[in-house]
Amino acid sequence: MQELLKNKPFVTMVLASLLNTIGGELFNIVFIVYAQTMPFAGLAVSIASMAWVAPALTAILTGYLADRTVHKTRMQVVIKLIQVCIYLAMAMTIGRSKSLPVFLLLVAMDMTSSMLEGYAGSLWMPVLKHLVQPGQLHQATSITSAASNVAAVISAGGGAVLIAILGNRFAVFALINAATFLLAGILVAIGYKAFARAEVTGNGSPVGKHVGLSSSLRMALGEFRSSTFLVLMVGFGCLVNLLGTALQPLLNLGLISMPEVWWGSYGTTIAVINGISSLGLILGALLAADPLRRLPMAHLLTGVMAAAAMVGINLVWLHIPALLFLPLLVMNYLLGKINPRFMTMLISTVGEDHLAATMGVVQTVMMIGAPLGQMIFLTLGNLVGIAITMSIYASLTGLLALAIFFAGSLGMNAKDPTPDMGQKQKSG
Repeated sequence: MQELLKNKPFVTMVLASLLNTIGGELFNIVFIVYAQTMPFAGLAVSIASMAWVAPALTAILTGYLADRTVHKTRMQVVIKLIQVCIYLAMAMTIGRSKSLPVFLLLVAMDMTSSMLEGYAGSLWMPVLKHLVQPGQLHQATSITSAASNVAAVISAGGGAVLIAILGNRFAVFALINAATFLLAGILVAIGYKAFARAEVTGNGSPVGKHVGLSSSLRMALGEFRSSTFLVLMVGFGCLVNLLGTALQPLLNLGLISMPEVWWGSYGTTIAVINGISSLGLILGALLAADPLRRLPMAHLLTGVMAAAAMVGINLVWLHIPALLFLPLLVMNYLLGKINPRFMTMLISTVGEDHLAATMGVVQTVMMIGAPLGQMIFLTLGNLVGIAITMSIYASLTGLLALAIFFAGSLGMNAKDPTPDMGQKQKSG
């Protein structure tokens, strides 16, 4: 850990990513509150809740572009400047009209920024691989994951405070977001020389090679043919995301009509939910020495789905505010274990010339069920009511938890190389 913290380019990268997350997470919370003020509040909250999934579905394209981008650091700076312009435009537009077309325009601008951020994240992956020693890679991915979620906690807490202070002055929040992207761009410029050196492989040539999209995809899909565990992880990941990503939108929608479980106000409750979720991710990534480091991925995914089922049970029958947050903490703590392990496995084993494309394929396949799950459950929530919808949700998540557990016991656990990575991180 101390060696990584002495690595100035790595720390600069982490700080730039942290600023990106602060701006993005803060505005996501504010945008949900903004959607609640629309005359068509239910529809607006549903659209705003689903909008974040769409950029993930472009990950194959952005991953391919990232692999082919030769001057990755230069493109990072360009992306930050574009994002600054986007949020300056949003600051001039938001709050001026409560019509559906204007709201959809704001959603489109926010989604564009998110897609650019996905592209920027893909640009960082091969650079990160060269900024740290191979034995530090798992620890580095854990730190970057934890730092991103620290920023989300800051955003959730800051969002609650700023919403209370600023009220519905949404243009100010857009300006704050523009400022965070500007600062992130300045940090990238500060570390520019070190990042640019890390873009070059050992033979002195740029990482990117000019091959077609179809060839890049064939190389990425070749990784699946060589790893049964990867196929199972991506398959279960798709199902977990189909159900798991529907939880936050269901909470956003359901809590509108459940003031008895609010902590102060609707906006504060949403901010606390985001903060608790991020805290779980941080603790899961940083507490690498806990007994869960020896658990296989299947058991961790089982726990994720079981915790999601508990959230549904509480929202339908118990209505206990504390029990709304505890399962979310457990769920995200386990996800905090899963994400760095899985990312380390991919970065360590996949060739640099198709690393971002492979990550894009993985992300897209895993997330492809997310909009379907959100559409189904949000439609049910609006048509038949939140109680029936959450009952169905809790039943399905419980069944998926059992399916993953038995799949692990029947062979998936034996093919799982990631517990060794957690042990190596401890000894490192």
